[in-house]
Amino acid sequence: MNVRPLLLAALALGFAAGCSKPSSTPPTPSNEPGTPSAGDSKQPSAPAAPSGDQSGTPVPPSPQGNNTEVKMGESAVYIVKDSGIRCIAPPCPSYNAVLADKPDMDAIPVHDLDLSAVAGGSEQQMEQLMQRTVSGGLKIRGVLEVKPKAGPAGDATILRATQVE
Repeated sequence: MNVRPLLLAALALGFAAGCSKPSSTPPTPSNEPGTPSAGDSKQPSAPAAPSGDQSGTPVPPSPQGNNTEVKMGESAVYIVKDSGIRCIAPPCPSYNAVLADKPDMDAIPVHDLDLSAVAGGSEQQMEQLMQRTVSGGLKIRGVLEVKPKAGPAGDATILRATQVE
C-alpha cells in the first residue's frame, strides 16, 4: 500500500487552510422552538444586504481597520514591497503597500499588483519593476480596488499602477 499520495493530499490541504482566513462572523442564535435564546426579546431578522457586484469586477469597499486614511478607488502614491508570502490557493497577499507620505501606517496587504499600464507591454520592464518590490520597494501612483470572491481564500485587493514615481 502506497501512502504517499494520501500524505501529499493532506499536506496540500494543510497549506490551503493556512493561507485562508477564518470566518469572523459570530454564530447566530437559533429561532427553533425549545432552543434557548439570549434574552427573550423577539427581534425580526433583517434581510441580508446584497454583497456587491456578483460579476467579479472590482468594487471599491469602505476603508477598514487602521487604514482609514486610505481611500479605495482614489489615486495615491504607495511604496510596494514583496511580503514574502506565497500560497497555493488564490488570492495571496504577496505584497505590502503603505502610503508614501505615511510610512509608519499599517501595511495594506495587496494580492495583485497590476503594472501593465506602466510597463508598456515590455516583459523586461515588468521584470525590472517587480524586482524593485523585492529590493527596497517600488514607489508608484495607483488605485486600490477589491475583486470580490477572487478565489477560495476570499476577496483580493488589487493595486493598479498608473505611474512610477
